[in-house]
Amino acid sequence: MMPVKALAILASACVLGGAAYAHDWYPPWCCDEHDCRELIEARGETVTQTAEGWRLWDGRLVGREYAKVSPDARFHLCEEPTTRAIVCFFAPQGAS
Repeated sequence: MMPVKALAILASACVLGGAAYAHDWYPPWCCDEHDCRELIEARGETVTQTAEGWRLWDGRLVGREYAKVSPDARFHLCEEPTTRAIVCFFAPQGAS
């Protein structure tokens, strides 16, 4: 019975641990889990495509030359916590 309990604990750790690393694809040279996040429209974090690039909900503009392709087809923003300077921006391929 002990091996079954140990297996259940291990499985739980894998499931819970996996959630913590849901976006472990962020490049280390760009940002990390503390500086990056998925943009959520329901929180008002809207992104509008313009001729120059992408306009964020707060008026900041990310030029096309700075955007990287998002591997999960969602918008992600990495910013310096104090100054809010954009470090990296990920957009879905063909995003509008």
